[in-house]
Amino acid sequence: MVPNVKYHVITVTSIFLALGIGIYIGFMLDAQDLLTSQKQTMVSELEEKFDYIKEENQKTKKEIEQVSNENKMLQEFNKLTYSEIIKNKLDGFKIAIIETNDDYIDQGVKQTLELSGAKVTSITTIKDIFLSSEDKLKEVYTNITGREKIEGNIFKVVMDEITLSIIKGEVSPLVQALAEQGIININGLYDQSVDHIVLIGGSKKNNYNKFENIDEKIINVAKKNNKNIVGVERTDAKYSYAERYKNNRISSIDNIDSVIGKVSLVITLKGSPGNYGVKPSADSLIPDISSLSY
Repeated sequence: MVPNVKYHVITVTSIFLALGIGIYIGFMLDAQDLLTSQKQTMVSELEEKFDYIKEENQKTKKEIEQVSNENKMLQEFNKLTYSEIIKNKLDGFKIAIIETNDDYIDQGVKQTLELSGAKVTSITTIKDIFLSSEDKLKEVYTNITGREKIEGNIFKVVMDEITLSIIKGEVSPLVQALAEQGIININGLYDQSVDHIVLIGGSKKNNYNKFENIDEKIINVAKKNNKNIVGVERTDAKYSYAERYKNNRISSIDNIDSVIGKVSLVITLKGSPGNYGVKPSADSLIPDISSLSY
């Protein structure tokens, strides 16, 4: 009797076990089918999104290409017309250019001014070694003047002398000695007085001590002598001087490397003072162009 019960228990258990395994296998097959279906749905949705993104990307590329072509045509138009806009607008102006470092020199400023009819008397570059040559500056100053004692900051004394020489159109012995020492570079002649100075600034290095010891000194001397001075710099100047030009109450152009900046410089010199360009310190992009008309 007992063996029979045991046999039935094992049989029933086996049946239930088999049934459970069957249910599990069936569930797993259904789950696999469901998972496969979900994967297919996700793949379809991703493909649809990819196609949409691809289509939008193509549209964007075409729009960018169109804008780029329009921009190129506009730049070409500006180059062709700007010379006519500024031609002879500064006839009779005598202008000196001062570059206050070796980073961003000229930028086509001389060509622009000459195209506008101005006489560029000289381009003076204050070399990067200027601020690291304090002892040399003192030595040169002492040798030239015979004075052992220097009244005040040597950088101020020297920059005052350079700026006055440029304004008066007279090369002083000190300025000549500085050029011979390679501390400054002079292109042109200090042979006639000037009424306007274009100051080319902006720097690749974060050295505002340079502005205080060079640019600011030039600005102060120009103001004391009632000379018009305009500060300019490139759009991509790593360390901008535009805000400092504005704080020193002189006109400024912060995009002199562009056609718009060059036209702005001519308009400003002709009699529309202000701060122009594309940087936060600018009051507007360009001065009122009507001032160019005679």
